[in-house]
Amino acid sequence: MKFQNILTAHPFEGFHNTIQQFRADHAERRRARAVYDRTWRELSAMSGRDRAEIGIHSSDIPRIASEAAVMSRKTS
Repeated sequence: MKFQNILTAHPFEGFHNTIQQFRADHAERRRARAVYDRTWRELSAMSGRDRAEIGIHSSDIPRIASEAAVMSRKTS
């Protein structure tokens, strides 16, 4: 490593990058959780009859909400 490279590298650059990645990951988890919560609320607000018409049982709501959250992470 040349002396120039040593002087231009900031001693906390790795730490800074780790913090930035943590923030980005946290924001992504919050977005996915928001999709989960919104899906859960919307499906729970439907009547049993309405859910039955589209083939969803109340016990399916957590799985469907989880799948929606996972799909939202893949598309962003």
